[in-house]
Amino acid sequence: MDERQSAALRGLVRDGVISAEQERAVRGALDGAPAVTSRAGRLVEAAGYVGGGLLLGGAVLLVGAAWEDLTRLGRLVLPLVATVLLVVAGVLVGGGPRALLRLDAGTVAHRVAGVLFALASITAALAGGVAVDDHVVLVGAAVGLPVAVAAYAVVPTAAGLLVSGALSVVVVMAFVGEDPSAGPLAMGLCLVGLGAVWLLAAAGHVVRHRRLGLAIGAVVAFFGAQQPLGSSDDAVWAYALTAALAVVCFAGYARSRMIVLLVAGVVATTVVVTEAVWDWTDGAVGGGWLLLVAGAVLLAAGGVGLRLRRATPAE
Repeated sequence: MDERQSAALRGLVRDGVISAEQERAVRGALDGAPAVTSRAGRLVEAAGYVGGGLLLGGAVLLVGAAWEDLTRLGRLVLPLVATVLLVVAGVLVGGGPRALLRLDAGTVAHRVAGVLFALASITAALAGGVAVDDHVVLVGAAVGLPVAVAAYAVVPTAAGLLVSGALSVVVVMAFVGEDPSAGPLAMGLCLVGLGAVWLLAAAGHVVRHRRLGLAIGAVVAFFGAQQPLGSSDDAVWAYALTAALAVVCFAGYARSRMIVLLVAGVVATTVVVTEAVWDWTDGAVGGGWLLLVAGAVLLAAGGVGLRLRRATPAE
């Protein structure tokens, strides 16, 4: 729905034609419908994306090209200025601070403002990184992450959620990497924990884009579950964590019918069985047999998914 249609719907509520509950029902029904955007609107949207990208790229290039010649203050000012410009641009696109908070999801202004704010969190992370001499990646990501989360809270878009997910992964990996004694198992457990947080946040409707939030959580948890494979002594942990992720995803799909959880469960099952067979046979199983095992497991997991799909009511 565009701004004019949304205002008309609110007017029907004010006039008593429909109730507030009916308005929410209409918005919920149309939320997933593809928005019809005029050619001018598409051009404005494309210009917003390109402009924001050029601003981010320019800030990175300026800092990189003049790094040796700039003072610490100069290195900090460039990304900070880019951050401020992106935030101001996002507010202006949204029609001002008050209108920004009332933007309807799916409109051109909502999407462009969300992307600009997401880019601002990246330049903020760049500013945090150049402001210090030690722990550059950790500090930068730790600065950018709350900015990305705040931007998503104000204007929830898929771009903002993706940037938040990426920065959260960087924070965890950089934090664990600061400890020289932390091995692949510690890294894996921390990433699995982060993935669990994302899964719970999406399942609990903390994030607006539930499917994308579940996908981020599943990918992060799967990536973390595979980390112990970097140490032969901890390989069994990789199998256990990946298998546990598959069980959680299948159980979550049985409750929510979110197809992303079914896909994640099937992929995790296929990968863990194939890896376990290869490891437990010391590589004696050839490539052809391994493909047969993977295919059989994939079919079996897909069959389980179909049974779950038929046994649970539609969402």
